[in-house]
Amino acid sequence: MVSGRDSAWHNGSGIRRSEIVLRAESWLVPPVPYHRNRFHHNEYGIYRTDAPGYVSMAWAVLGVPPIRHGGLDIAGLAALSDQIPAPELRAGDALLRTEPPAHIALFHEWVDASRLSFWGFEQARETGTVHRTIAFPNDDSARLYLPRRYRLLTD
Repeated sequence: MVSGRDSAWHNGSGIRRSEIVLRAESWLVPPVPYHRNRFHHNEYGIYRTDAPGYVSMAWAVLGVPPIRHGGLDIAGLAALSDQIPAPELRAGDALLRTEPPAHIALFHEWVDASRLSFWGFEQARETGTVHRTIAFPNDDSARLYLPRRYRLLTD
């Protein structure tokens, strides 16, 4: 159920998975460099160029203005999503880590039926925006990444 408080952070009444993927792809060519205090402006708005800024853009959370910080932080994105079982991950869902170092990546699809890795969209310090395979889970730290579903998905 979407509350009025949840929809206040969104550019509309909801977003489809295909729209999230399209928005995520918009930062790939050329890759947007990672920076915690800089912003990127494209057809979807102005967003911070860190991982939560990137996911805010993909999920259509409001950018600048009216949220002067260019999207939400990890805690804000966690508050707008619900934890789901890993086998239920679908395009546009996220893997969120709240333990230091906090991070968030977007799930695109499983690489194969083994579900040991997935294609994900990520804003990474070393590379900027990437679409790459990510092991899941590959070690104890990966188990700290919790699958999350944005509450304002319409499909």
